[in-house]
Amino acid sequence: MILLAIVLTANVMMAQKKDRTDAFMYNKNGQYDKAMVSIEKCINHEQFLGMKPNDQSTAWLYRASIYQNILQSPDESVRNLAPDALEKVYESLMKCMENPDFLKDSQIKQEVYQRVGVVMNTYYTKGADDYNAGNYAEAAPMFKKAYDIAKQLGGSDANDMLNLAAISALRSEDYATALEYFTELKNNGVDDVDIYKHLAASYHGLGNEEKAFEMINTGLEKYPGDAAMIIEKVNVYLKQGKGEEAISDLIELNQLDPNNASILFILGTIYGDENNDVYDSEKAIHYYEEAIKVNPNYYDAVYNLGAMYITLSNKLKTQANDLPLEKVEEYNALVEEAEELVRTGLPYVKQAYEAQPTPEVKQVLKSMYVQLKMNEEAKALDAE
Repeated sequence: MILLAIVLTANVMMAQKKDRTDAFMYNKNGQYDKAMVSIEKCINHEQFLGMKPNDQSTAWLYRASIYQNILQSPDESVRNLAPDALEKVYESLMKCMENPDFLKDSQIKQEVYQRVGVVMNTYYTKGADDYNAGNYAEAAPMFKKAYDIAKQLGGSDANDMLNLAAISALRSEDYATALEYFTELKNNGVDDVDIYKHLAASYHGLGNEEKAFEMINTGLEKYPGDAAMIIEKVNVYLKQGKGEEAISDLIELNQLDPNNASILFILGTIYGDENNDVYDSEKAIHYYEEAIKVNPNYYDAVYNLGAMYITLSNKLKTQANDLPLEKVEEYNALVEEAEELVRTGLPYVKQAYEAQPTPEVKQVLKSMYVQLKMNEEAKALDAE
């Protein structure tokens, strides 16, 4: 029975080595479909782990070569044999690198590292393409795989790749993953202002405002007056409905960067939001006007300013309609004042429409023309 077991084991091992050899030969001859079948049969056999470690690593290297050839084939039908070829190349090479004895052979080590470098660059390129296309959720894991490889190779740019993975995750609103990656970056020794800003944004996205403030305050202690950190702090305040605290920080930021129209615009939106306890239409108009002085083509500020005048006009009309019928003079005065507000806001809405002629803005502009009895302008707008 012992002899029989030995014979059977030997036969299994021989069969696995034959599958491995067949995979090598099929790959060499460009018969990738058959090579795939043979190598998968080899590594998935229940006795595969009983092979010597270097024999296993050789099989993994053959597998990497097969799928890399499929991945890089100019023939689409060949590439379609294994849509997940890149993942399989990555998995196979990582298995090779787990066996340091296998890499003692300088020729094998050179081949493994060369193939690993190609895979790393492929992941990085795919990540960059997705990132540039705005597909941040797809970019994050690509950059992370590139980082994992670079870290194993001891590459000096590993942290750069992890940072791209983390930013991609943050932009895709995958805050848990972003937090994991930024935390790893910090553990890797990255300690610049951006790491605190991004950690704060990740915690903020997860709803953990306490930790968000902790990161912001730590960042501001190390980098006092940094504009990006102050903006992140403002975001947290706004989410908590703390308008006064947000305004205080924005005013400080405006003093640091007086020509930043975005800061002025944000101040305008905070003061112009009736749901805030700091609502103040005059201050909202002031900051929108200041933003436009800095950047006359600032669409959002231009449109919001026009919309602010419409809102104020509508409030006066409501007041007028609520008056008793006998208060004719007061009614007429309020209506006249309301029309004047529409007239004041008209140039801003018109400018916004010229910049971005959307149906929504067109409808607002038309309603203003009608209110002001500018019938020719309203007809011309309809004819567009």
